[in-house]
Amino acid sequence: MTSVTCSASFPAAISASSSAADRASSGAEGFADVLVGLQYGDEGKAKIIDALAAGYDVIARFNGGANAGHTIDTPLGRIALKQLPSGVFHPHATLYIGSGCALNAWKLADEIEQLREMGISLEGRLRISARAALVQPHHIALDRRGGGKIGTTGNGIGPCYADRALRVRNDTRVNLMLGDLLMSEADTVASMRDVFTSMINAEGGTSPWIAEMSDLLLSLPRVADTLRAYVEPDRGWLANRVKQGARVLFEGAQSVLLDVVDGCQPYVTSSHTVPAYAYVGGDLSPKYHRRTIGVAKAIMSRVGRGPFPSELGGERSAQYCDEASQSHVGVTEEQTRFSPDRLLRSDDPFDVGTALRMLTREYGTGTGRPRRIGMLDLAQLREVVKVHAVDCVYLNKVDCLAHYFHSTYQGVPMRVHRDVMSSGVMSDVMIYPGLTERSLALGREGTVDSAMHGFIDFVERQIGAPLAGIGLGPERASLVSLAAHPLTTVAAVSPHV
Repeated sequence: MTSVTCSASFPAAISASSSAADRASSGAEGFADVLVGLQYGDEGKAKIIDALAAGYDVIARFNGGANAGHTIDTPLGRIALKQLPSGVFHPHATLYIGSGCALNAWKLADEIEQLREMGISLEGRLRISARAALVQPHHIALDRRGGGKIGTTGNGIGPCYADRALRVRNDTRVNLMLGDLLMSEADTVASMRDVFTSMINAEGGTSPWIAEMSDLLLSLPRVADTLRAYVEPDRGWLANRVKQGARVLFEGAQSVLLDVVDGCQPYVTSSHTVPAYAYVGGDLSPKYHRRTIGVAKAIMSRVGRGPFPSELGGERSAQYCDEASQSHVGVTEEQTRFSPDRLLRSDDPFDVGTALRMLTREYGTGTGRPRRIGMLDLAQLREVVKVHAVDCVYLNKVDCLAHYFHSTYQGVPMRVHRDVMSSGVMSDVMIYPGLTERSLALGREGTVDSAMHGFIDFVERQIGAPLAGIGLGPERASLVSLAAHPLTTVAAVSPHV
């Protein structure tokens, strides 16, 4: 058995004893790494960011908005961040929200206040690009009215990005940025009100969100005062920091399979989620790129509609989760109606998926929606790793694979090929027999035995990239660093199929 380190500051290879100031005085420039989710979201990216943050000077967001829920479990408690970068619990780290983000000013102000109540101040630490797009009341109303067809969170992100591209509608500027709010608060509020009023009039004054959106407009001046101290008007601010030696970790919102171009239309998010976009939405030259870090999870999930090849229960699961979302059925209702232990022993994959959702608490961070559940899709992961040149992968929720041992699978089901047909029968799924509950229990204690090593080796050969760590629980200490694969030496591993 091999003992490995379980700590929040790993891997040591990524950390440096010198500060950014020391590197600047020596003339050494910094670099940027990009961390992205490799599946459909909710892979535990915030947990990995929180673990790696000690090795970076700046944690930066480059896309998305309040539609991204990142949950962090810390000694100070649990917090679900929507827009702030996940390095908030590391006082040394500067936090940056880039111009590629769609900013909900109201929710961001609430997040800042929530942290303040936890005793965490962002004064002098948080910088927000003045060019970040502002989510406006009519964006939220439009999203709630029409976003259900593709399963959006109703936060107005899609309409906000659409207006950024449209720029002007009916001779009125609809692409407003954070800098506009602070430079001309009265004009910006008036512009938002005019657009929203025009939308209400066009609908005959029947919008169900009139009162709520009006309240948002009334509170905007107060919110602007909260954000004023954090706005960064210099578009070269991050580049200057890196030239002076700063190390940047870009944190992707959503995940690569939901990219607005690369994903399966129309069931995608409204921003670019691929790692290359970090240098557009994050306001930094790509010449500073060092490596791409991917995050996946062993119990896959997806929120909203769209293809999900490894989904347990297939179309039945997709339809059930969609209807549950529309009728606001969540964790409480499912706990009342179902017994996960009984469902887990069912021969029906739909029942197994429902049980896994309940046992692993796979519900939307921001919405509470039940997530569709799927088995680990190594074939899909292999393709994503190859297309985006992912250097190493963190695999979360490996501990949750133990639930399969109490199911009819009697092992870990995984999709290893892409829809291979054999005598008319789908043969793309295999049952991996080598992992044991004892191996998972030992891993939580910081020990990787031969069975776990075998599982790690199998996954690495399948996906064509080394595993930098495995998650065996939600806590910081449950993230096991695989010392055999420090981030400074990324081996080329051929996929085994």
